[in-house]
Amino acid sequence: MKEVTQWFLQRITGLLLFIGLMVHFYVMHFEGPSSIEHSSIIERFSNPYWITFDIFFLAILSYHGFNGLWGMAIEYIKSERLLRVIQISILFSVVVILIFGVFIVLK
Repeated sequence: MKEVTQWFLQRITGLLLFIGLMVHFYVMHFEGPSSIEHSSIIERFSNPYWITFDIFFLAILSYHGFNGLWGMAIEYIKSERLLRVIQISILFSVVVILIFGVFIVLK
């Protein structure tokens, strides 16, 4: 049952990433050249909506990417010891990326 849940969440996060990417592209590339200026970005980061959006986008991106790596590791690595090392590395990496990402967004 766990594999089915991971498969389903991978598809759901993929859909959410597509929607988030469309929002990102619209805001960053189609609202005009002023949308990528430093002052515009600082103004966006002062809005709680955009802070929430960016943290949510980072979280689903991290889950989607690292869940994919996790699945590939399980499928292709046959050594139990190496698999455990890779899985610990994946968990450590996602925690570090989430901590730094949230810190940057909230700074």
